[in-house]
This record gives sequence, C-alpha cells and structure tokens, in this order.
Amino acid sequence: MDTHHLRFIGRHIKKNNKDYFSYSGCGFEFAIISHKTRCVIKINLISELQEYDYQFIAIYINDVFHCKEKLTAGVNTKEIHISSVAKEHTIKIIKLNETYLSSIYLDDIVLFDAQFVLMEPSNKKLIGFYGDSITCGYGIMGKANQPFMMETEDFTKTYAYLACLALNMDYTVIARSGISVALKIWCDKEYHEIYDTVDMYEKGKDDRTVDYAVISLVTNDCTAYLNNVKEEDKPAALIIFKEEYIRLIDRIIKDNPNVKIVMAYNMLPIHPIFITALKETYEYAISHFQNPIHLVEFIPNDNGGACHPHYSEHKNNAKILVKAIKDFI
Repeated sequence: MDTHHLRFIGRHIKKNNKDYFSYSGCGFEFAIISHKTRCVIKINLISELQEYDYQFIAIYINDVFHCKEKLTAGVNTKEIHISSVAKEHTIKIIKLNETYLSSIYLDDIVLFDAQFVLMEPSNKKLIGFYGDSITCGYGIMGKANQPFMMETEDFTKTYAYLACLALNMDYTVIARSGISVALKIWCDKEYHEIYDTVDMYEKGKDDRTVDYAVISLVTNDCTAYLNNVKEEDKPAALIIFKEEYIRLIDRIIKDNPNVKIVMAYNMLPIHPIFITALKETYEYAISHFQNPIHLVEFIPNDNGGACHPHYSEHKNNAKILVKAIKDFI
C-alpha cells in the first residue's frame, strides 16, 4: 500500500512513519479492483485511547454505510468481505470519536484477490468546521440525562457531516469538546492554540484551502462567562471574546483568501447577552472583511446524552446550514 492509493479525509500527518488521525470525522478512503467475485480486505489500525477503553470507526463500501466497529487499545484488524460481480469498490474509514479521547494510526491494508486503484485528488468543494463538542457529535446518540459514553458520540450523525452529504462536499474538522474562543472553562487550551494542529498538539494543516468555513464556538465561552467570570470583569470578558472571535475569522481568511464564512450559534441555548455579543461581532466582521459572511441561528436542543443536542435536531440544523451555504452560491 502506497500513499497515492489513499485519499485522506480531514487533517492527518505522518507520525511514527504511519498515517495518523485524531480529530472527529477524519479518516481515509481507497479503491480496489477485485480479481474474483469475492475478495477480502484486512485493515490494521493502531488505536490510542484516553479515559475510555474503546473508540469507534464507521466503514463505508461504495459510499454506503457498512458497519460501525469498536477499536480497543493497540492493534485492531478489521476484515471486510466483498461479494459482488462489480469489479471496482471504494472503502472509506471515518473516525467517530474526538481528539482528546482517541487517536488512530493506519498500520497497513492487506488485500486478498484484489488490487489497489490509484486515488485521484478530490474535486469537490471543501467545508472547514471550527467547533466544540456539538461539532464532534458529543452525546448525539444518547438520551436526555444520560452520561457521556463513547458509543453516544458519532460524527457521521452531526449537522456538519449531514450538511456535507447533502451538498456533496468534502469536510475538514478542527474541534474539541469544551474548548472556548477566549474564556476557558472545560479545556486548558483556547481555540487559537489548536487551530494549526492535527490533534491539539502536533502541528499540521490542511493540504487544501477551504471554500466555506463554519464556526460554531460560542457555547463554552458563554458558560465560562456566566459561571467563572466575576461581575466586575464581565464587560472586559465580552470584549476579549469578540476580539478573539475576529482574530479567528482573520486567520481563516488569511489561510483561505476566497473563503465564505458561516458564524453559527445556539444549537445549545446560550444567554441573550452572548447572542448580542455575537451579533456585534458579526456586524464588525461584515464591515471589516471583504469575504461573504452569514450569521446563522440554529434550533436549540439539549435532549441528547450529557445534555447535548440529539441527532434529531442535528438533522434539522443540517438543513439550515445547507440553505445558508447555498445562499452563497
């Protein structure tokens, strides 16, 4: 297996001489030609875990969901059996859990009665998602008041993945649960510190420029503002939040000069004072930057696991995002 046989999804780097994946939704795809009506594919993945004993991947065959597989720590070999008169098949692997809990190395792919096909670069438009737990799919498949479990997190059920599917576009994700733009609460890093990384720590950026950027990063700043910031410090905290949000937009535009931007908010309900702050940030952004920018309000929901939005509302918000991006076109 050579690198030119793979097409990467989202951010990745070579680490320890292997392809390394960490952010939600990242992964890879490859194509094969079968020599017989039945062939076998063995994919060897090395799973790294923090806090939990397992993580999950989704496997797609010819862009159709095949199965969800659990990975424990260490080497995991996943076998795919294909029986079909069709000769050519595409296999896609998507990492379902998020970066601070898990990472994956691709060790090897072994084919039986098949051979690799050269994978051409994608010619689809690319959406960059800059987010927190909502974008990761934290608790998306859980029930209200149910604590977080790895099986309740699934990037392929998020508004982000569903919107890209509907738009026939590629995606890249830089997201971590609990992260804030400027006012820390759950995470010891602010968003600008992970912006240039593949896993919050290792440096690495996308090979392609993004055509659309979706920023969904208000929830944790709002929670920190309400619970951790003293009353006398709150006016200054709002100013810092707005300045850092503009700084993020500026960085995205510098890296992607022709990008069109969606500022999304309220999939988890936020305090009115932060809605006002975000609207003020939007007004400044559209007057300061030449790039098209939309401010998009999602439908709030906290009926999933760990008081996060449920899959049902992610589906509805995906439609809102699709409309917003189509409005650019």
